[in-house]
Amino acid sequence: MVEKLEKKAMSKSDQIEKYEFWGLVLFVGIPLPGTGAWTGALIASLLGIKVRKAFPAILLGICMATVIMTILSYTVLGGIFG
Repeated sequence: MVEKLEKKAMSKSDQIEKYEFWGLVLFVGIPLPGTGAWTGALIASLLGIKVRKAFPAILLGICMATVIMTILSYTVLGGIFG
C-alpha cells in the first residue's frame, strides 16, 4: 500500500522537482483530488526538500487552496442556493 502511494505521489513530482518551492505551492494550492498538504509533504520528503523550504510552501499552498475554495463556494453555491 505504501509503495502504491509513493508511486502515485512520484508520478506528479516532475514539475515540483523542477521548481521546488513554487512547484510545491502550486501542487498543494490547486484544489484537486490527490493534491494537498499530505501528498505535498510526502513528495517533499521523497524528493529530499528540506523542511525549512517545504513547510512554508505547503502552508502557502493551503492558504491558496482555501481562498480558491471559499470564492468558488460563495459564488457557485451562493448563486444556486442563494
